[in-house]
Amino acid sequence: MSFLPWHTATRLARRKRRRGQALVEFALVLPVFLLLLLIAVDFGRLFFSYIEINNAAREGASYAAQSPTDATGIQTHVVQETNAQAQRGAGTVSAPTVTCKDSTGTAIACSSSTGGTGPGNTVTVSVTEPFTFFTPLMNGFFGGSFNMGASATAVVLGYAASSGGTPPGSCPPPTASFTIVVSSMTITTDPSASTPNSGVCNISGYNWDWGDGTTDVGTASATSHTYTADGTYTVTLTTTNQGGQATASKAVTIGSIPPPCTVPTAAFTYTQSGNTFSFTDTSTVSDPVNCPKLAWAWNFGDGNPGTVSNAQNPTFTYTNSGKHTVTLVVTNAGGASAPYSHKQ
Repeated sequence: MSFLPWHTATRLARRKRRRGQALVEFALVLPVFLLLLLIAVDFGRLFFSYIEINNAAREGASYAAQSPTDATGIQTHVVQETNAQAQRGAGTVSAPTVTCKDSTGTAIACSSSTGGTGPGNTVTVSVTEPFTFFTPLMNGFFGGSFNMGASATAVVLGYAASSGGTPPGSCPPPTASFTIVVSSMTITTDPSASTPNSGVCNISGYNWDWGDGTTDVGTASATSHTYTADGTYTVTLTTTNQGGQATASKAVTIGSIPPPCTVPTAAFTYTQSGNTFSFTDTSTVSDPVNCPKLAWAWNFGDGNPGTVSNAQNPTFTYTNSGKHTVTLVVTNAGGASAPYSHKQ
């Protein structure tokens, strides 16, 4: 009976232990690797399912652009697309939700969105679809239910043949109406009271004339304008649609506008040296800054029509003695005062 040397037997034992450890490590890593691989496959299927549902929404919107009220036809096109690209784990697609809006983004009935000559009405198709993960860990994380959603929008192109739609008749002209809010030098105008604001005959143009030499093209929502000088301006709105146009105007006051001038109140005083009198104007006005005195008319009452003066504070020498009645009338932008007289 032969025996291996001691050091050889030791090496063999170490090799066996290492092989055993490697097998144990492989046994531990393999499930984790398989789990990661399964998760990668799951998300790959989710990615392709997401592409599928987006394509389904586009197919539905493409059909709805011509027939926005044909719910059955829209659903048929959506389901056909999901069936053609179905992935394992993808559930049954929901009945699509169809919404229609006019050119301003306001929701309208899809029956009102038809009409190829309309001002840009749109139809949006939204669909959802459940997805189930094969990986129990991922499925549990999403509570056993993960819903994908997608939507697509298209411009309505024509009439819905399936609903028996007919082309609209001639549109009546629109109305124009607006409100104004003033804040310092800026005004905000709101034309939402103008009609019609939905349907085929919807207003397609809002044009503003601010009364200061500038104009703007607006929308159905509020528009702001800032003035550069105080004053009273006439703001005009012109609305247009297929039937024609309408206008509305309003006056707006910007800044601090002084009140209208009132006429002066005439008065004077005088001093005397012999037959020479020096007159001092003491007339008053309500607003000396904006409505100053502009002209004076004196009549010295000596019986001579030529002895008058337009000076503010004249001096006059009488050639005859006696009492004389002196009269003053003062004028400003508001007009002429009542005559003020004094006998001296």
